[in-house]
Amino acid sequence: MEQTSQVAAYNTRLEADLAVAKLGEAGIDAFIVADNLGGTFPMMQMITGGYKVMVLEEILEEAAEIVFADEDVPPGTGRPSQPAVLRYLAKLSPTQILGVLILLAVSIGTTLYAVTQGTL
Repeated sequence: MEQTSQVAAYNTRLEADLAVAKLGEAGIDAFIVADNLGGTFPMMQMITGGYKVMVLEEILEEAAEIVFADEDVPPGTGRPSQPAVLRYLAKLSPTQILGVLILLAVSIGTTLYAVTQGTL
């Protein structure tokens, strides 16, 4: 079995699908790795590092140049290996970050309540 490596990670499935399509047009096979409980909890992607686009290790640099051709990322360096949630939060103001954290806490609290009541 050949080794694969992560070429990019995205916050949404659509962005990851577009990257895979871009690689496919260049003749590079790629696939997406996602840990979102089978699609039932898509917010999980913000915690687990996003939708990861994977390619064969030996063509990682070529794939990165193709994926990031339209972005302001120097060729050969690829996207920083930060989790998707940190990349997302870095773009927000402190007030927006607080709002995201409150929504996340309410979501987790509601889910835990539903589980303990046997309604989920």
